[in-house]
Amino acid sequence: MKKEVSYNQVNTLNWKRQAHYYFFRSFEKPFWGVTTQLNCTKAFAYCKTYNVSFFCYYLYLSLRAANEVQAFRYRIHDNNVLEYHEIGGSITVIRPDETFGFAYFDFYDEFERFQVELKKQINLEKQSRGLQTDANCRDVIHYSVLPYISFTQMEHALYGGQDNGIPKITFGKYLFQNDQILLPMSIHVHHALCDGVDVGKFVTTFQGYLEM
Repeated sequence: MKKEVSYNQVNTLNWKRQAHYYFFRSFEKPFWGVTTQLNCTKAFAYCKTYNVSFFCYYLYLSLRAANEVQAFRYRIHDNNVLEYHEIGGSITVIRPDETFGFAYFDFYDEFERFQVELKKQINLEKQSRGLQTDANCRDVIHYSVLPYISFTQMEHALYGGQDNGIPKITFGKYLFQNDQILLPMSIHVHHALCDGVDVGKFVTTFQGYLEM
């Protein structure tokens, strides 16, 4: 069962981002993005030692970091800005017939529970058919994984009515370089809600968790 959703409505008239918000809301393409590499050497070794799924572990740590950055919890709905108290995620799931679907999952502080619930939702989606989406589910990060490519740049397909501000994070194929393990990651965010300083906070926090 999905967690109860809670949020506050932001008073944009007194918001420190008021000018930035209304400026970027007028843009035809308000999303912007960056691609970087994360050093996952310690996290990968931890997963190997304790027989933990590396995919589940870095997804957990990324969502933990995203919840700690306020801008990553902002969303736009009916011309209002909402700040969710906690966000979960959705992830693309490849099925045996090579189609894909979306699995929605909550965030849990305890990694063990997070991993169990995530795997449950992924397995359910693998058994489904077609493409089921939830346009009303805004308290998420849209995740994708391209395990075949160690990319250096990434762009997303965006439909014209997409103005909810949901961040999009994509992970690529990790690579070994000079005894280090590097994980490509792209981040796309809505500029009316999120700036470079916010993305920087997220990447720094996420990298810190990977090195614990």
